[in-house]
Amino acid sequence: MAEVGDILRAIFRLEGERTVCLARLGHDGGAEAALDDVDERLGAAMEALSEEGVGYPLHVIARRYALSQEDYLVLQLALLPWHGADAVRAATEALGDPAATPLLSHAVALVTPEGFDDWAQATEAVLALTVFEERLVIATASDDAGADDKTLAPSRAVIELLGLD
Repeated sequence: MAEVGDILRAIFRLEGERTVCLARLGHDGGAEAALDDVDERLGAAMEALSEEGVGYPLHVIARRYALSQEDYLVLQLALLPWHGADAVRAATEALGDPAATPLLSHAVALVTPEGFDDWAQATEAVLALTVFEERLVIATASDDAGADDKTLAPSRAVIELLGLD
């Protein structure tokens, strides 16, 4: 049987894969099948963790702050750099703007896959999500982002909780 640490690492990796698949939905014909595969493996890993009597830290945070699906997606997007440059590039490219780091514009595209009419209104709505209000995800101005865009990063507390530092 796998050790709890191995299961936690597998879930973290699978959630990164899932985020990339979600970014690719509607842009890549194979994204739905890939998402189904990831979801199946993620479900098995979550079941194994549950059998050990352990909760996945990000799910604990999600329950604690009553995060919406959109909140959780933005949190996962902010965590993509810990999955490697290829994961970030794949997701950001699928979301319309290849970049080395996740940006607010990527979050807007991820949570509004049907598109939006007003950039200011869309970014305002995304920045009103609980993950930003509770500072689980930080949006900061950066040279990498355009003038009206921001770089996303998980908070120090989230990084430490996941043991990513």
